[in-house]
Formats: sequence, structure tokens, C-alpha cells
Amino acid sequence: MAVRGLFVAALTCLVAGCGVTGNFRHDPGYASFGSLHRLESNEQLSLSLGPLPLRLARWVLDEEDEPELEPLLAELKAVRVYTLEGVRRPAAVADEIERVKRELLADGWIGVITVREDDEITSVLLRPGERGRNRGLTLISQEPDEIVLVNLIGNVRLDVFGDYMAELEVEVPAVEIDPVTLQARVAID
Repeated sequence: MAVRGLFVAALTCLVAGCGVTGNFRHDPGYASFGSLHRLESNEQLSLSLGPLPLRLARWVLDEEDEPELEPLLAELKAVRVYTLEGVRRPAAVADEIERVKRELLADGWIGVITVREDDEITSVLLRPGERGRNRGLTLISQEPDEIVLVNLIGNVRLDVFGDYMAELEVEVPAVEIDPVTLQARVAID
């Protein structure tokens, strides 16, 4: 078992390092971030995981230790995460974010929720599919000097939305999404 784990870890690093995501630009769940992920910033993180790395993750998944991960990964085709810190020209960035959101809405995405907390604005958009399924979810989080862009491609389980964000280490307010109406609300403890 240790050899298998070591082999899979090495293979995953190799595959993830190559950015193997496949070409999902034509998938309905792909969210075009325009030039947002290419903004000038001090630090950047770009992570793209496609079917192969996600399958490897499911293969090595220990369902006893982390049972919540299986429903997270089950129907995802790809995951894209961009984090930009030390963003310059925040006013221009805010305008670009609004333009990207307008384009996504015009392309069939629906705004699920936008939360404003102090200087942070977090928006969640969903690309609905057929028969209660959806094709993708996008999160755009903006602080004065940091932007986080997340695009989950595939049928995103709305009942475990918070778990997706926690696994990606993206801090967002606790949100509950009604899978029937696609309406969201901030969960108050």
C-alpha cells in the first residue's frame, strides 16, 4: 500500500505540474475569466486539475478518513483556481470583475449570491444544466489587494458547496444553496 501511495503521489505531482486539464474551453461549465487571471500582481497561484488528476485523487482517496471528499470529486470534470496577491490598480480590477460577471450572466450563468463583508466581495455563479443538475460553479472573491477565482467544471453538488471551498482552502462565508430554486442565503450560526 505504501508503494502504491508513493507511486500515485509522484505521478500526481508530475501530472499536476504539467497542468493537465484537457481542453474544457468549450464545456458549458467553463467560466472565462477574461484577463483577470493575468493581472499584474506580486504573487500568483494557478492550479488546473483535469480528469486524470481528479481520477487519481479519487483512486487514492481513503473514504474512512475523509468521507466528505468522495461526493466532492465524484462528478467534477476539472478544477481551476487562480489566486493573485498584491494586485495593483484595485479600481480597474473591480471594473474588470464586473465586466467578467456581466459576460458570464449573458452566457447563461446565474448569480447565486454576492456577499459583501468589509472590503471583501464574494460572488458565486452557477451554470444550470438539465434535470436538476448543473454544469459548473464559479466563485470570484475580491479584496482590495487580492483576488481568488475558482471554476468547478461538472455537476457541482450544491449540498456540499462549503466543503468544496474548504478543500480548496478558499475562505468564504457559510452559504446554503437550495438545489431546487438555486437561491442562496448566508448561513447564520
